Amino acid sequence: MRALVLFLALAFLLPAGAEEARGLFVAVGYGGRRMASRDGRTWENDTRWSDTAADDDNVLFNVAFGLGRFIAVGGGAEKGRIVTTRDGREWQELPALRGRVATIVFGRGRFIAGHDAELLWSSDGENFTPGEKLAWPGSVHARRAAWGDGEAGPRCVIVGDFDSWAEKKRVSWRASTEDGTRYTSRALDTPAARDVAYGSGHWVVVGPDGLIESSHDGQTWTRRETEPGEDFSRIVWTGSRFLVSGGKSAWSSPDGTAWAKEPHAIPCSLAWAREGFALGFSWGGNIHATADFAAWKKLPLPPGPSFEAVAFGAP
Repeated sequence: MRALVLFLALAFLLPAGAEEARGLFVAVGYGGRRMASRDGRTWENDTRWSDTAADDDNVLFNVAFGLGRFIAVGGGAEKGRIVTTRDGREWQELPALRGRVATIVFGRGRFIAGHDAELLWSSDGENFTPGEKLAWPGSVHARRAAWGDGEAGPRCVIVGDFDSWAEKKRVSWRASTEDGTRYTSRALDTPAARDVAYGSGHWVVVGPDGLIESSHDGQTWTRRETEPGEDFSRIVWTGSRFLVSGGKSAWSSPDGTAWAKEPHAIPCSLAWAREGFALGFSWGGNIHATADFAAWKKLPLPPGPSFEAVAFGAP
């Protein structure tokens, strides 16, 4: 009887879905902060380089899982960071780079990262090789990326921004790559996108003023109907639908093309989701969890810098 009670308790704690199978969550953020969790609710191994939430060389902006390990990336203008762990406790820092590494994904057996204008790729998680570099005259910054397998085949779609030296203005860009060695497509001065996700055969980007656009190939984009004034900042794929946060209302879509308001607002920035469990962040180092996307609980954590991304995997 005691064994049955323990089994039921563990089943309740674990998020729903196939990917929950005794895996590990790893969250990263400002100050190089890193924490890990087996169930998404109890977090431990709080590691950081700094207690300050500053936009400096210590920030970790993104994390991905593959090849039995998590790799987190970040840094600033002087020092680009790449750190890796298999268990969420012991971390190894790979050789530093000049300039920020802001985004990373895993697909088709390799990691692909955005190192400002330059691609990076690794097939072992230990050595990263430079790929093609965008030759635009200005400061190019990769921001977010998503891996998927659309109509044109598997690829990584990257969104970012570009400070033009000649025109002295900032514009947005989108690009794609199949393997991290070269860009398959690139487009400058696109509608501003803050995040990108893949699901149901489509990539979807979100941004200010109700921006939602979808693409079946990562290159051709179609604007979807929402409402002006919405200020979308994050999008996740739950396994059965897209879910968007940051606006006055949460929005969802089963396929990335037809969108509707959700009945409940999301009080945090979406970070990771599967149907039956989701995580979000808020400023001040807070992690929020929900089982129904309606009631969100702020989890008890030590004080510290804010988080920016979370990944889940089974090392």
